[in-house]
Amino acid sequence: MSNVDKFLDLFAEFELVVEPRRMKTDQKPARIPATSTNKSRSDLKKALKRLTQEYKQAQRSFKANKISKQELFDFEWRMFELQEELRRIEESDQTDRFETD
Repeated sequence: MSNVDKFLDLFAEFELVVEPRRMKTDQKPARIPATSTNKSRSDLKKALKRLTQEYKQAQRSFKANKISKQELFDFEWRMFELQEELRRIEESDQTDRFETD
């Protein structure tokens, strides 16, 4: 007995009515307000600055053999992720500016 058959046996008493979803023709894609992107950009810059300081401290700790290479790599990876997120936001802002002009 397959899983589908088991499911149908367990829920045989239920009646399901499936209706097709109607697409709205006037619906526009959601846009993020400029103030929220500015806030998120400034938050990312602050986080990146703080993480850079923590990374420098982690480098000193690594040289003193207090942390492992993997932990140092984790700091580097997190910095890379924040930089990429910041880059994506800035690119989306630039494309939004070109679309509105």
